[in-house]
Amino acid sequence: MSTKQKRKAKPTSEKATKAKSTRATRTKKKPEKEVPSTRVEVKKAKPEPKKPVEVKPVETKKPLVEVTAEVKPAEIKPVEVKKEVVEVKAEPKKPEVKPVEAKAVVAKPQVKKPAAAKLLPKPIPKKKLPEPPKDSLLLIVRLRGTFAVPQYIERTLLSLRLGYKFNATLAKNSPSMIGMLRQVKDYVTWGDVKPADIARLLKERGEVNGGMPVTDKFAKDAFAKESIESLAKALAGGEIGLKLLWEKGVKPVFRLHPPSGGFESTIKRSYTSNGQLGYRGTAIATLMTDMT
Repeated sequence: MSTKQKRKAKPTSEKATKAKSTRATRTKKKPEKEVPSTRVEVKKAKPEPKKPVEVKPVETKKPLVEVTAEVKPAEIKPVEVKKEVVEVKAEPKKPEVKPVEAKAVVAKPQVKKPAAAKLLPKPIPKKKLPEPPKDSLLLIVRLRGTFAVPQYIERTLLSLRLGYKFNATLAKNSPSMIGMLRQVKDYVTWGDVKPADIARLLKERGEVNGGMPVTDKFAKDAFAKESIESLAKALAGGEIGLKLLWEKGVKPVFRLHPPSGGFESTIKRSYTSNGQLGYRGTAIATLMTDMT
């Protein structure tokens, strides 16, 4: 055998000897020592015998003496019966009532009372204006623009020669003219003018074809009037018609500027409701002076 094989064989022998030695060297368990118990034995006390109860004799009471009494029957007195005579009166005969035909009654529907409404502020009193005199001249001014105007209103405004905002014109008071103005009352205002107001309008905003202003010379050459004041009186009196005035070269549209200081109230309500639209009578003169 070689030295390597010998070296390898040694540990096998050692393992066997170790296994054998372990098996041989197992020790037996030593018996446990008896430990004296510390419990104390308590001896139960025996119950003592109960003593007999002494029974005392019961004293018997003597019976009560029976008392007997004689009960006499009560005397019954006769009751006097009184006879009452009741007079029976004959009831009068009631008249025969004929049955009435019942009519059908229609029940009315119950109407609920409305709840108490809150107190509203007092409405502003409307201005009462006199009716315009017949055959008088009216000054019409457009106060609202061209945005979102219905077609039929725009057509009426164009027939009145009011194509743009702040345009003004003179018209004769007639039923057909009042009907047109009522149709466009939410866009224009109008009123009665006097000769002095017409003369101022022609001087300040009047134009002749070609852009020339209206002067006394033009009144003398075209109408044989000394001045614009006399021409205005002739127009207000009906001596000269508006149609002749336009034919002689005066433009029928007067271009006004916004009122100085602005409008006193809104242009979305009527003049009678503290606005600026609609008929305003002779107060149109104050608006004209602010816009000329």
